[in-house]
Amino acid sequence: MRNQIRAADAVAIAEAGLNDAFAEIRVDSSWTTGFTDKAFNDDSYTVTVTGTLPNRTITSTGTSSQGFVAKAEADITVGSGSPYAIAVNNFRINE
Repeated sequence: MRNQIRAADAVAIAEAGLNDAFAEIRVDSSWTTGFTDKAFNDDSYTVTVTGTLPNRTITSTGTSSQGFVAKAEADITVGSGSPYAIAVNNFRINE
């Protein structure tokens, strides 16, 4: 049971990385910098952004302090005009 909880924590951390990336893209649609081992409480996530506007794929890998790892990935379409709207077309966990 404890491993299931920690695995779920890793998914939540990966989702936090996606949300952080969404916040950056809402302000700057051309943002592709991503994050490397960004601290999230005692955990961390790494985010990459690929694709060409208006279509992007954001991949976030969350790592818990216990070493559990999960991946969340979203295919998005970025709207025009700031703040930039984001439509999530496809969402995958641990694929």
